[in-house]
Parts: sequence; structure tokens; C-alpha cells
Amino acid sequence: MKLDKLDVKQFAELDACTRCGNCLDLCSAYLGSKDVSISPKKKMEKLKNAVNKEYGLLSRLLKRKMTKEETEAISHAAFACTMCSRCEVDCHINIKLQDIWLKLREILVDEGEYPEAMDMMRDRLKKSRNVSFDTNEGRTDWIKPIPDIPGDRFIRESAEVIYFVGCVSSFSPRTFKIPRSVVQILQKADIDFSLLGDEEWCCGFPLMSSGFAKDFVEFAEHNIERVNSSGAKYLVTSCPSCYHMWNHVYPEKIKDTRMNFKVLHAVQYFYMLVEKGRIKLNPIDKKITYHDPCDLGRNSGIYEEPRKLIRSIPGLEFIELENSGKYATCCGGGGNVESIDAGLSSNIASLKAHEIIKTEADIVVTACQQCVRTIATALKKEKSKIKTMDLVQLVLESNREES
Repeated sequence: MKLDKLDVKQFAELDACTRCGNCLDLCSAYLGSKDVSISPKKKMEKLKNAVNKEYGLLSRLLKRKMTKEETEAISHAAFACTMCSRCEVDCHINIKLQDIWLKLREILVDEGEYPEAMDMMRDRLKKSRNVSFDTNEGRTDWIKPIPDIPGDRFIRESAEVIYFVGCVSSFSPRTFKIPRSVVQILQKADIDFSLLGDEEWCCGFPLMSSGFAKDFVEFAEHNIERVNSSGAKYLVTSCPSCYHMWNHVYPEKIKDTRMNFKVLHAVQYFYMLVEKGRIKLNPIDKKITYHDPCDLGRNSGIYEEPRKLIRSIPGLEFIELENSGKYATCCGGGGNVESIDAGLSSNIASLKAHEIIKTEADIVVTACQQCVRTIATALKKEKSKIKTMDLVQLVLESNREES
């Protein structure tokens, strides 16, 4: 394995890891499978053994290399990870574990030791510029049921706000209510906004998070250029993974291209509009709990705005989940695990559903289309009557005229 792709800091972190096991019972993949081999602790052990085999003095003298079986075991552990970063929160020596898992996936891609499903995903993206099996011309088909759609279908050359929808919300019928809600709220608030239509390409998150480190660059460069050309002041997205890419990965990886606009998640932007009096919120007499999406919470640090937006709605009762904020548990929909091991993803979602059911809430809201899908499915399997909604849907419901 080409472990020299790990940087000096990561080699030091491998050596520093005490294998204390603090992260074991926090790992969603372990909890959903009870397979210790895919836990953070065991992944670190495998990696350290690999480093010793590749670079240790005795191994070099004996010309010892990693066996195919050892490499396959590391690959299995690396791609059975939801990339939720929960393991980092309780690491007492502050190892940046997600950075190591990402680098490990890149190494395994270079070695050709990764799940075949990843090739299908990459081929789809390169051909259609989205993760579905549809052509990119269908990116705004979800908009049809919205009343009073203008002739341009909100696809304009310039606007103050660009709404970047994301692949799942654009192509998965189960999440169409999310972009429809965003557009209707923007209309009601009289915001000058535009969609990119088929000029919106995937943000590249599925490629980057799968270890295809170079493949996402052309997607990033295209998207940045298109938004810059619109003269927009804000790019707003309802997808946490898109938000993470735009706000964290693009500035770090695409250094030669400047973004002339501010990136906000929809909950941040809508809370700003509520504060300015642009969005009126009417009472909702319901008990609400909130699930922190991993890419919006731990991976991007957005915890307060969703809660402030929820508490801005009169009449509702808000109750936190047992595990919330940086301690939130994963829904099972991250890290491309769903496409590799659907059973593991479902088991993780089931654990999340049981945690939600304990609150006896009427509605669980989140701020991620993936979380909406996985949680709604898991609650249905448990025959729970708790409704699953994205927070933008709740805002639209509150914003509607009182009957």
C-alpha cells in the first residue's frame, strides 16, 4: 500500500493512538454491526500494522509486504464507515480521525482495493453530473407542482441568491418536498433568487468522500465559475454535504478560484430572514425534536441556527434527543455506506429511530435530505407515528397563512 500518502502529522497520530477503545461504543458502524473489525480502534491497529510492514526495519530486511487478505480487511473497515466523526469527539488526544479515514480511502482507490459500487457511482457522475440514473436535464422536474411558476422556472442569468439544490433532493421523489419548500419560502419572502438548472453539477461530495480525490475538482471548478458568473451575494443549499463541500472543501482544495459570494445552509439563511422580519412564523402546537446531521453539525459546526429557527416558531414544544449537538448519533445515511452495505445502514437508522421514539415527539425535524430518508424509513419499520420532516418544511408550514 502507498502509505507514504499519509502526512507526517497522520503518521504521528497513528503512533499516538493508545487503542484505548473510548470510541468503540460511539462508532455507528460498530453499533450497527457489532463487528469490532470495522471500529476506529481496529482500523488504527490495522493501519499501524500496515505501516510497520511497509516501513519497519525488520519488515524491510525480510522484504515483507502487506498480503492481499490484509489489504482487503483494511478496505472493508475503511468503506464500512459513515464518516460521521463521532469517534473524534471523545478522542482524548484529539486525533483527526476523519482525515485519516479519507486519506485511507484515497490510498485504497489508488491500490484498486475498493467496493465495485464506487465505480458505478463515479461513472454516473462523470456521465450525467449527478448521482442518479437520470440525465442532468431533469434537475428541476421537482418544481412542477409548485403553483405560479414563472416561465423561466427560476433559472436566471443573475440573482442575489443562488439556491444549490443537490443531487438527492433534485432526483429522489421522497425528498422533493424539501426544495419545493425552500422555493416557496423564498417566493413568500420576495427574495431575488435563481436555480442553476442543468448547470448545477454534483458538488463532488460522493467522489471526495469515496477516495476519488482528483475526480471532484472539475465539478468544483464548474460550480464555482457558474455561481460567480451570476453575481450572487449568497449561495444557499439545503444539503449539509453540499454545504460542507462549498464552505470547507472548495476553499481548501480549489485555491486558484475565488468564490465571490457567501455560502449558507438554508437554516442559517432562513433564520437570518426571520430575524429581519422577512419570514413570518405562525404557531404550531406540536412536540418537536431535532436530529443533528453529521455533515452540518460535527463536520461543519452548525448547531445553534437550527435550534434558534425551531424556537422562533410560536406554540411548539422543543425537546432535545438524548444524544444531540456534537454527541448526536448518525442516521446511517453517510459515507456512501448505504450503497455498499444497505443492511448496516438500516441497522444504524434503526438505532436512531429508537432514540427518537423515546422522546414521544410528534415530529422529528432535521436539516438533511439523507437523514429525512433514512429516519422516515426506520420509523416506519418500527410502526411509529412520529412524522419526519426537514426543518425547511416546518418553516413553510409555520409560514402559511392561518386558516
